[in-house]
Amino acid sequence: MRARRAHAVLPAALLLFTVLLVVVQNGTAALPSAFTGTQQVALLMFVPVPVPSALMLCLESRLAAQEATGIRPVRSLDAALAVATVAACAALALAVGALIGSIGLTGAGAVARNTAFLTGLMLAVRAVAGQTAIMAPVGWLLAVMFVGFRAGNDPYPWTVLPEPTSAPHAALGAALMLAAGLAALLLTPPNPRTAEAR
Repeated sequence: MRARRAHAVLPAALLLFTVLLVVVQNGTAALPSAFTGTQQVALLMFVPVPVPSALMLCLESRLAAQEATGIRPVRSLDAALAVATVAACAALALAVGALIGSIGLTGAGAVARNTAFLTGLMLAVRAVAGQTAIMAPVGWLLAVMFVGFRAGNDPYPWTVLPEPTSAPHAALGAALMLAAGLAALLLTPPNPRTAEAR
């Protein structure tokens, strides 16, 4: 935990995540779209973004030489850290949703699902793109905003993020993406070119 700076980075990210939930609530914004001109997008869709970014910072904070020669199951511990982070976000989202009626458990469930999806996406892209995967969640959000909606503010099924909590394909997509990201984290060796930050 100390080498990954998780004790400092993740609590700050979870605090920001909670503050954004409380501030954003059920607000919407009119955003540009390539097909529909503009569409109303729930701001809750953007709340999970700090979480995969913070997790990436933790995962890239390593003692490369010690980890290469050590006997601890570092990749398994990293996967456990990712799962614990997503679980903590889900618990926080549901707690805030239960306390704030304008979010509700429905909106909180969507935020928890989207956090799992974006975290899995970042982990999967990290396996092939390294540290630049920190931009994968933002890239996905931009793709959803610009090409993810049909007429009538109806999102395409592939978008996942703006889908309602009750959409089974979105829940399945988030679960599969998180599983793919964890598999990539467990099976991909660390980049040997990663320089020690200290």
